[in-house]
Amino acid sequence: MLYTIENEMLTCTIESKGAEIRSVKNKATGEEYIWQIDDTIWGSSSPVLFPAIGKIKEDRILYNGKAYAMPKHGIIRNNDQLSFERQGVASCAFTLTSSKETLHQYPFKFTFSIEYALIEKRLLMTYKVVNRDTIPMQFACGGHTAYACPLSENIHLSDYVIEFAKPLNLEANVLAVSGLLSDHRRKINSNKGILPLSDTLFDDDALVFANIACDSVRLRKKSDTKGIVVNFKDYPHLALWSKPSADFVCIEPWLGLPDREDEAIELTKKTDYKTIEPGAEFSIAIETEIEY
Repeated sequence: MLYTIENEMLTCTIESKGAEIRSVKNKATGEEYIWQIDDTIWGSSSPVLFPAIGKIKEDRILYNGKAYAMPKHGIIRNNDQLSFERQGVASCAFTLTSSKETLHQYPFKFTFSIEYALIEKRLLMTYKVVNRDTIPMQFACGGHTAYACPLSENIHLSDYVIEFAKPLNLEANVLAVSGLLSDHRRKINSNKGILPLSDTLFDDDALVFANIACDSVRLRKKSDTKGIVVNFKDYPHLALWSKPSADFVCIEPWLGLPDREDEAIELTKKTDYKTIEPGAEFSIAIETEIEY
């Protein structure tokens, strides 16, 4: 089912299955800023990543000697068990509470919610995790939103850049063919924090910038100063990704990383995961600002 929130400037439509953003539109112009799904290219538009990110080694995690099957990107994506709560015309939330089903995949009792709120020309997406268990809980979480790019048919991906909030010497962690993080790193050509986009930039899969010294990027045309800004304070990692011939670029703030090729499958040994104590609550947000 689709739910829509709105304010004076924007509308945002979210699919209840997986709590995925399907649309963010400018009310004045009708311009769409989210990639519209084409199953022949990619069947998602904004997966919510929890409690894992990317590929899991052996497709399973191990906890206290017991194995749990863990799909790529975790258990929220395509999940139809999330409850919906409307918090006002401009905000709503989707929540998954642990159950017998989730305990077969992830060994903790928890509540995970995704809150969406429109504030002027900004969309705030807040993840809230509550540990309802009696033991410390390990998890990763992150965003995977596909922003429409290019925005019109008469321009091309190569007309766009990703502008980092400050000049950086960009070096990406390379994903192996398996989808796991390898030990190899790739220098990315950029000029003063400006990364030109191209049809070949993502030929080797996503660009993963671990421990990036930046908390904001702007997707814009080369000829413009304004665009779509993604703010990701408190997220240590960032990934950028697209598919061949696709009219989108995913901007993915991550708390946690895909498993490395030499990663232990024991959950408590995953060094990139967040740990919260019994009864504790943790929240983290991604803000998308439409400057057009």
